[in-house]
Amino acid sequence: MRTLVIIILMTSLCIAATSAAICEDATGTPAPTQQLAKPSDPGKPYTSLIVDATGLGLERSMSPKVRKDDGSEVWGTVKVDYDFIEEHGLVAYASSLEDAMKNDRCGENPMVVKAVGVMGKQTSDPLVAAQDANLIIDENKKSGFLDKLNVVFVKAAQPTMTASAK
Repeated sequence: MRTLVIIILMTSLCIAATSAAICEDATGTPAPTQQLAKPSDPGKPYTSLIVDATGLGLERSMSPKVRKDDGSEVWGTVKVDYDFIEEHGLVAYASSLEDAMKNDRCGENPMVVKAVGVMGKQTSDPLVAAQDANLIIDENKKSGFLDKLNVVFVKAAQPTMTASAK
């Protein structure tokens, strides 16, 4: 019986230590929580959507979608001229948030949302928190930025291939 109590106590300590490691960084600072997007200011509707998927392995695609974290589609199944898609893409891609802000599709007041993951056949669809997904839909009703294809995905820059020295 005493052995069982010790095993239970040790297991509890291990679980507590693991939880603390997940919730805190090496300095003991609590891990940051997902920062959610905010509604636009009155009279200043959002002009575009920037989805920051930096570090998540997002890949380019001809027909990407924005999805909720449960996998359901928020945006992406749209009727668009194929020639436009071939020339410009359904979304623009940028290698940094700064570059995304400079993109022609961005406009003066972009809505910036941090992706929580990626999915799709080629990991081309960023996942956003459900609360952000609902806000995207609500904000689009004010200015139609999704209908105008004013969408930019931020992904890590591709590594540069260099020739090796002989």
